[in-house]
Amino acid sequence: MVYRLMPNSYKERIEEWLMFAGSKKSPKGFVNYVFSFSFSISFLLALFINMLIPLPGILFVSLWVLIFLSMFALFHGFLIIIIDKRAGSVEKILPDALQLMAANSRAGYIPSRALLMSARPEFGILSESIKTAGKEMMAGKCLKDSIEYIHKNIKSDMLKRTLKLISEGIRSGGHFASLLEENADDIRRVQIIKKEMRANVMLYIIFIFFAGAICAPLLYALSGFLIETIGGFGAMAQVPEGVMQEISFINFSGLDISQEFLFVFSLLAIVVTTVFSGLIIGLIGSGKERDGIKYIPILAIMALLIFLLSGSMIGSIFGTMLP
Repeated sequence: MVYRLMPNSYKERIEEWLMFAGSKKSPKGFVNYVFSFSFSISFLLALFINMLIPLPGILFVSLWVLIFLSMFALFHGFLIIIIDKRAGSVEKILPDALQLMAANSRAGYIPSRALLMSARPEFGILSESIKTAGKEMMAGKCLKDSIEYIHKNIKSDMLKRTLKLISEGIRSGGHFASLLEENADDIRRVQIIKKEMRANVMLYIIFIFFAGAICAPLLYALSGFLIETIGGFGAMAQVPEGVMQEISFINFSGLDISQEFLFVFSLLAIVVTTVFSGLIIGLIGSGKERDGIKYIPILAIMALLIFLLSGSMIGSIFGTMLP
């Protein structure tokens, strides 16, 4: 039911993602399952929060919708993570696969046979694509088209670019084995550079993780306690009427901010902070924001736990010192 209401562009994108993720599940089944699961779990979470802190009706519905949209988007994020993980595993073994193809070609095997013999089980999903490309070549397809078929079910820019360079080199009259070896060496150099870059930016990643998961929850917990304390002092303050008339621009009646609103606002602010912290970590670490999606649940859970624990500890330590 839900899948039918989705736009065609969304349906096409989900179908493409499921293909790249290697999932056998239909797009309709995936969308309906994710929607129903997110809908029910988000309602239970919002109900649990409402039991701890009673919320007005509008605020409860808003919290429910926010949790639902977050969970629904998170499932799509996990699908993207699976796609990137498959692509990463392929890119890691790609130089070895190309080197093996080149060795088979230099041994005297024709390109189709060289591809089939290179489809080793340890190459995983790349092995199946290479095997299929070799069979297509033996069935009569040209070498250029068969080579480009390898990246059909794998969403990897490096693989796509490498295969395009090889096919262009073949069309220009290059030697098949030499093209494979040169591209394998180039990929290894790129991978070494990426490792060095990750080591150089690790300090920035640690700083963002510390700021988003530890510092921000502590500050929100402390600010909540301070606002509650200042509001209590203002409500208890007794100022003579004569003084109030002279300084009427100052209000000693306390702060008109409910603790429930402040608590919910702090929770939402922490979640938003951790989401952007995870995306920034992914952007700094690999150059892609979506690579940081896998860090968001860890950051969010850690930050919320620190917020709740620190709020309880601050209240128990300093609460006894107040009148």
